Amino acid sequence: ARRYMPAHSEKIPTTRRSREAQEIHFESIRWIVNASLVAVMAIFGWNTWAALGWINRRLAAGEGPADFRLGPQTAIWWFFPLFGALALSWEITLQLWSFVGSREEADAYSNWWSQSSGFDSRQVLRWMGVLIALPIGVLTVLALPMHTVLLQNEIRDCGYAFAACQTYRYDAARRMTQIAGFRKRDGTLGDQAGIVIDFTDGRRWSSASGGEFGKGVDPAFAAFLVKKTHLALNQAETEAD
Repeated sequence: ARRYMPAHSEKIPTTRRSREAQEIHFESIRWIVNASLVAVMAIFGWNTWAALGWINRRLAAGEGPADFRLGPQTAIWWFFPLFGALALSWEITLQLWSFVGSREEADAYSNWWSQSSGFDSRQVLRWMGVLIALPIGVLTVLALPMHTVLLQNEIRDCGYAFAACQTYRYDAARRMTQIAGFRKRDGTLGDQAGIVIDFTDGRRWSSASGGEFGKGVDPAFAAFLVKKTHLALNQAETEAD
């Protein structure tokens, strides 16, 4: 007897079957991809922050032997690592997947994830990298030369970007004051202690500007400046005082 064959085959088309199998596969490895993404973000963020701080310290060391070296707040080195990790880690993860595995599978997973989320996440993150992470990265690189070194005869203070370094000779100091912090909008005192030195040419240098927040001044640092300037250390709450 002739076997009956329906007009419309009940077999699932190959393309549909492949799509369903792919979706099951991607669902099963999603946690691995997410864990890899988090690891890439952590490694990128931490190492970038450490590298920026190291470069800043190396530039300060290039001034030669110094008794004290002061750098900017270490928090400023976190801006690019954080935004860079958010914008670039997904692309880095996919590129690593392509290198150790299959580029086709990595691209397919990216497309599947974009369809699941309802927007092209890869393209959005690329634009975020160009419009947000890149400008922040440029601004951060321009801050790398910021440092202050206390040499034997002078203070050398290098500012942001291409600004020329300022030199302050100890023998030109006329007044030295230790400040406790800065005045907040509500009138309370914020913790950013430092030493302010006024010079005979009208210029002023402050160890508190741009430095790490702290409630006190290193006694060895204060003693060094007293010895070099031969001035008494006055006391005030803020630099404005």
